[in-house]
Amino acid sequence: MQTYRCKRYRRSAPGQNSGIVIDELTFQAASAVEAEDKIRRNFRSPLFGTMDWEKDFATLEDESGTVLATWLHGMLHA
Repeated sequence: MQTYRCKRYRRSAPGQNSGIVIDELTFQAASAVEAEDKIRRNFRSPLFGTMDWEKDFATLEDESGTVLATWLHGMLHA
């Protein structure tokens, strides 16, 4: 199992895809595909249920910190 990290960011300005990390979720998955699937399901969880897509965005990173996926408006922007 590999370790993945999903980070939630507060945008630095409206419409920006940069900002500061406000939440981080670390978890294990067998593959990047499984990790992405877990995060998509977690968007309905309490942590992500509070996502304000106007102000926040999220990324999925692997163990080395490489960004594998970005959700800017609730949709995947790979």
